[in-house]
Amino acid sequence: MKKILMLFIAVSLTYSCKSTKTTNSTTAVNENAVEKKLQQTWILENLNGKVLTEKDFSSFPKIEMSSTSFSGSTGCNGIKGSLVSNGAGKLQFPNFTSETQKCNAKKEAEFLQLLKTTSGYSIENNKLYLSNQFGLTMSFKKGN
Repeated sequence: MKKILMLFIAVSLTYSCKSTKTTNSTTAVNENAVEKKLQQTWILENLNGKVLTEKDFSSFPKIEMSSTSFSGSTGCNGIKGSLVSNGAGKLQFPNFTSETQKCNAKKEAEFLQLLKTTSGYSIENNKLYLSNQFGLTMSFKKGN
């Protein structure tokens, strides 16, 4: 009887350890997903402290965010890639691709560079503010 009890305990411990590991790895994946309030379309309004005009871009850049990726436009070229959030107020666009069509978008390169260096965000009054190590870089309004 002791052998059966010991075997039962050993099997129980083995299964409980495996289920704990599975739960932890699932949690780790979800920790990098962006907050629900970010998961929508955002239209660029301000770039490096300057309000955008129609002269800066063919059409205003926009980003549509999901829990782990984004897609959008620089106002001319399509962009898409992954999103990572390592905690509240943190956001990165670690690897993304952009089309290379020739455009009349004077600020396109600046927009892409700031997107690559983004490390944080905040949302206030339906506006998304992105920042990097030097401070605020861009602001977006909610899109349709």
